[in-house]
Amino acid sequence: MNKFVISIILIISLMGSVLALDVKNGVEMRPGEATAEKLFNLGIGQPWVGGNPPSASTYYYTYSQYYSIDKGSSTKRHIEAPKKHEIENEIPATVYFSYQMQAVPYTQYKTYSTYTGGNSLWIQGTTSWTQYAQVPQGSSLTLLATSSSGGNGYLYEINHPSGVLSKNSFYFFPGSSQIGFYADTIGQHILLFIINGQVSNSVVIDVVAYSPPYQYPTLVPSIQPYPQGTILPPDSTPTTTTGDSTAIIVSQGMRGYQVFLDGNYIGTEGAGGDPLDGRFTFKVAGNQNHEVRVYDGRFNYPKTMFFERGGTKIINVEPGTAVYI
Repeated sequence: MNKFVISIILIISLMGSVLALDVKNGVEMRPGEATAEKLFNLGIGQPWVGGNPPSASTYYYTYSQYYSIDKGSSTKRHIEAPKKHEIENEIPATVYFSYQMQAVPYTQYKTYSTYTGGNSLWIQGTTSWTQYAQVPQGSSLTLLATSSSGGNGYLYEINHPSGVLSKNSFYFFPGSSQIGFYADTIGQHILLFIINGQVSNSVVIDVVAYSPPYQYPTLVPSIQPYPQGTILPPDSTPTTTTGDSTAIIVSQGMRGYQVFLDGNYIGTEGAGGDPLDGRFTFKVAGNQNHEVRVYDGRFNYPKTMFFERGGTKIINVEPGTAVYI
């Protein structure tokens, strides 16, 4: 029996009979499953559909409203003590249950929570609350603990795969308390709290490795002169391009620009049947580098770039500014 299973059993023993709501036919439910089932029995939300939580390959950007990344070097506590918080001006439109992010309007959830009472734990976002989020290592989240009575209690955390069980003694305020969470350790973190034997639902935070946003290569205006013939009059005959990859030049503020591929003039945006909409599409041979150059009548925007075979590359360009791919 691994440490994770032992930790789960330990928490069950600490919770006593109250946790029986999260066990069905002797089988432990996933975090949020019992709550989702009770909601569905009351006519709220969708029936539980089984399955595993999202894999680490899921882009955590999907959950960006639930975390922030502080680039400062100050030391942070993994879990902060609860702070009194009023939610009247921060009511979410939607709450999401379980790994599957089952959406329920907050008005419906509020009716249900008033009916059942008890303690609830959420990950607080800018427009919604959730019981599951995937976040990058080094990010900060805000947990929202709601309790009608408040009081002294315990916040439990299980880390998987290490199996470490943590227990924090805190005072929870009546109504709502905010708890800061710092995602310093990669892995799955399951959290819940208990006040006077009343157990909250659990929330799950999957912490994955941080990958900085992709820095797009840029094309900058070039003031160096090009050989004669590389800037052509509008009536010049373009070279036809073929290939298994597609390039699309897109501009919001530039019209009628000339396009060159590997030094050859291949067309003018808005001419020769091309719509005057700032977009110019052409074909290139894939799996190799090509020099693409845009001329707006004043500046050249050259860049050598690699085109994948069978792919499509969007090239954004604005007059007098950098161009990015």
